[in-house]
Amino acid sequence: MVVQRATSGWAASEVRWQDEALCNGAPLEVFVPDKENPEGLEEARAYCNPCPVRATCLRYALTYGQRGYWGGTDTAERRRLRAKKDRVKCPSCESRRVINMAGSDDALCLACGLSWLTSSAAQPRPRAQARPAA
Repeated sequence: MVVQRATSGWAASEVRWQDEALCNGAPLEVFVPDKENPEGLEEARAYCNPCPVRATCLRYALTYGQRGYWGGTDTAERRRLRAKKDRVKCPSCESRRVINMAGSDDALCLACGLSWLTSSAAQPRPRAQARPAA
């Protein structure tokens, strides 16, 4: 969701990623409705799911506690994401900043942006332990 504020308290570098967002130019009401509901979330996800900056958008909303639909999530989903402490590792960068998307089998790494199906064979592997030289 693109931040549209007349008097923004955020630095331009914090929101520069929004220029590449697929929702850039979409009506603000789609992403910040008076009341969030499943139909509104699905409408927002039509923009969010294929968006190249989805992970950055979600990270921004989690960092700043935004309300509305951001990065394909609603406010309640992000509240639950912030509460989770035990997360799997990303199979690419091994970061633990991984979230499971509610209502799907998708996982998303907030560190590198990789998305994968948790039900697929591409599960995170444990890091190999170095053996001491004999």
